[in-house]
Amino acid sequence: MALTYLKEITDWSDCGCNIPNHTYIFNEKKQNVGYIKTGTRKQIFYGKPSKLFSKSRRKFVQLKKTESDYD
Repeated sequence: MALTYLKEITDWSDCGCNIPNHTYIFNEKKQNVGYIKTGTRKQIFYGKPSKLFSKSRRKFVQLKKTESDYD
C-alpha cells in the first residue's frame, strides 16, 4: 500500500489558541488513514479511513519521506 505523508503548515495564530500541526497519512485513494503527532515519529493508524477529515482552510506540504522513515 503506497502511503502519502502531508505535514500541516496552517497558521493558527488568528484563533488565539495553540493548535499543533501534525503530519497526516493518506492511502492511494486519498483517504486519511492515520497521523503522526508533532514532535514524535510514531505512526498512529485508524481502524478504518477517517471520513470526517477535511483539508479545507488548511495548508499542507507533501513530505518525500516514506513509511519506513517512521517508527
